[in-house]
Amino acid sequence: MGAEIDDEFQEHVDDTEAEAALQRLLADQRFKTADRQKAILTYLVAQRIKDEEVKAYAIAVDVLGRPSNFDSSIDPIVRIEISRLRSTLESFYVAFGEDHDIWISVKKGKYIACFARNTANAPHHRKADEIPLGHTIRRNPYQPENTPPKRRLMFAGLMVSVLAAIATLSIYSYAQRPVISTKPVVYVTVDAANPQQAGEASQVRDGLLTALTQFQTIIVAQPAYASVRTNAADRRYSVQLKYYSDLDERSVWWQVTENASGNLLMSGLEKVETAGKSEAVARQEIVASLAKRIAASRGVINSIKLNAAQDSVGNDCVVRAEYALEVRGSLEAAANCLERTVRLMPHDSDANAVLARILLAPAGRATPPEVADRALRLAQDAVARAPFSDRAQLALMAAQAAGGRLEAAIEAGNKAVALNPNSPDSLAALGGLLYSAGYTSAGLAMAKEASAETDIVPRCAMVVLALDAFRDARYSEALLWTERVTGRSSLTSVIRAAALGELGSEQAPGSVTDGGIDAAAFKKTVDAVGLPPDLVTMLERGVTKAGADLEPVGSISR
Repeated sequence: MGAEIDDEFQEHVDDTEAEAALQRLLADQRFKTADRQKAILTYLVAQRIKDEEVKAYAIAVDVLGRPSNFDSSIDPIVRIEISRLRSTLESFYVAFGEDHDIWISVKKGKYIACFARNTANAPHHRKADEIPLGHTIRRNPYQPENTPPKRRLMFAGLMVSVLAAIATLSIYSYAQRPVISTKPVVYVTVDAANPQQAGEASQVRDGLLTALTQFQTIIVAQPAYASVRTNAADRRYSVQLKYYSDLDERSVWWQVTENASGNLLMSGLEKVETAGKSEAVARQEIVASLAKRIAASRGVINSIKLNAAQDSVGNDCVVRAEYALEVRGSLEAAANCLERTVRLMPHDSDANAVLARILLAPAGRATPPEVADRALRLAQDAVARAPFSDRAQLALMAAQAAGGRLEAAIEAGNKAVALNPNSPDSLAALGGLLYSAGYTSAGLAMAKEASAETDIVPRCAMVVLALDAFRDARYSEALLWTERVTGRSSLTSVIRAAALGELGSEQAPGSVTDGGIDAAAFKKTVDAVGLPPDLVTMLERGVTKAGADLEPVGSISR
């Protein structure tokens, strides 16, 4: 049941009722959403009460703290936040709408708060299929108007028993309901060490806020929104930064603290040399470095969240699944957690997107058609619900590649990079796809870019660098890259065995045994990745020298 209400179907809700409905919603601990979205909703309701039209610019400047030169054509933050707010409201009322007499929604295509009574009595002449979404018609079909007194008493007793049974079942069901985790809320403050550098620090802050909102891993909120009522269980963190500007260097000291406990979780210092660079270039470099440090899938905040309770679903499942993809952890456990999340929250674009990638990870382009089709549907749903999400586009890229639609896959990958150019994961994933598709120069360039200025190089980038080193007969370098990959996979095992075979190492036979490399395993590996034929031939020769017996199927590269 959706919460969207057409104007012609809305019943009259006066200003006092509208404000009261908003306050009840914000006070409901089950209404889990970010502070900034609650601030947006509060703003939209206030403007609706004043009967004033709302524009994206006003929301960006008045609510989200964007500068006065905000341009919605290049910064989609308002559309993103409104879309998330609309989905959150719909999901909330589907689950808990019975407890609220007035429902609030945001009109599609406009920035307008809408209201509808949950207990509206529909006119008798209106057909069932004419009742608008958002209206719940509560009639008692079991009690006629002229029921005799005795029958009324019997009916009342029956109803009390039924309601008691329902209440007991509801309490039990609620107690058994898993903990649904949400994205962490992050408050960012930037100060200048020297008051004369306040202008530069302000520019760094604006750039950093924009970069952070491009990541799908956190919700960024202004410190002023901390007073907006939220669920006390929501995890909130403060990122405090101090900006330093010297003659030939720009640096930012940072620390992350947990708001609830006040504990200092992590701190560090980012530096950028300015020699030969413009102020804008130096500023962008330090912003990109900070954004990756804070919000990347293996950045500070998500590293903290990996220690969350293992029985929670929702965003914690997404974080653990992305970690499993990166280190080749338990994909089965990750899939189970995401399946539970999708059942509870079928419209969660992040869960759908990452589940699609988890389903495709074991076999890649050799994934069974029925699994690949489901992954594609999940990815397409994620993109439809969150068109500005790089997570959704990466899932679509993987699903299109698994179906052999390389042009569509590359297009989705390019969209992911465009949506979040600071994400090393997007760069690495697209680089891996391009390299395996034969665009080796472009793929290698992206892999190098993804591995630059980061403590944790994404798996895809390391695999591309290992493959390229092997292609150029830099076998020792290829071995070093495979050693850096966390968690062994069939492809890294093949690269390692082939490199040792070409080097004539005495460890080569053991690498074949340890990697379980035989003809069938080798073919499955290269088919899953879709490597170029010339590179397959090179790897085939190397693992043969290492002692692998590929004779049962002959030359796999042909």
